[in-house]
Amino acid sequence: MPSSQRNAFASAASGALSGALVSVTLQPFDVVRTRMQADATAGAARSLLRTIRSVTDDGGVRNLWRGSSATVVRVGCGAGVHFYLLQLMRELKANRKRDDAKEQPLMSVLTDAAMGGSSRAIAVSLLCPITLVKTRMEASGAAAAAFAYRSVPEALVSIIRSEGVLAMWRGLIPALMTNVPFSTIHYVFYTQFQQMLQQRVEKGPASNFAAGAGASILATLLTQPFDVMRTRAMLSLEVTATAGMFAGLGPRLAKRSMQTALLWTMYEELWARWKRARAQYEARSSE
Repeated sequence: MPSSQRNAFASAASGALSGALVSVTLQPFDVVRTRMQADATAGAARSLLRTIRSVTDDGGVRNLWRGSSATVVRVGCGAGVHFYLLQLMRELKANRKRDDAKEQPLMSVLTDAAMGGSSRAIAVSLLCPITLVKTRMEASGAAAAAFAYRSVPEALVSIIRSEGVLAMWRGLIPALMTNVPFSTIHYVFYTQFQQMLQQRVEKGPASNFAAGAGASILATLLTQPFDVMRTRAMLSLEVTATAGMFAGLGPRLAKRSMQTALLWTMYEELWARWKRARAQYEARSSE
């Protein structure tokens, strides 16, 4: 297997493991965000604390982890696909940079934007059925009355039988409108913040976390309305309130910034360990 393929698979494994571990921990933020967006769409907006109380009243504290199984599949597999493609593109960029040492900074930024956006677009499209199930399992109350799924496989079969195969991609357009700009903005600012921080502090988990969190905050703020549109589409909600495009921003901002920062920090550490182990293996093999 070519080294680029090995690196890409290692990158995918690192991303998938990081995504799965982080997603379960932060699941309550997604549940509260989905509930706030659904309530605002129905004209029954609640505060953050009242929403949390409403969610726990439906089934106790464990109700904050509704949809965790779908989240692990969605974030783990999605991160794996995203990082696999991103690593292939990174190596192509590095090879091109060696051939053209005079690459302009603007071109580098545009390349990073294209890499982050295109890799995410493919991951979102492939995992849209799981995102649909995840959103419906997270919902509770009246918004979830028709979506009493016990597992991800049962949910997928139920959707196909009752709504048709194409319904598996319900909400794909707003999902792309949310995630593609998010990843484009995030990856551009993440790489720029990393370069800025590395001029002042040594590269490591702290600098990776700070770069990831800062980039995620900017990307989350700019894509919030599209996330509300995605939730409405996937829950088949009838819009009875014109406001609410920033409903759930608080929990989404907290979850996105922490998840993305932790995911990229863990990914960078696992990736660095893989590269060191690979270099040591190749050094021993050449002796």
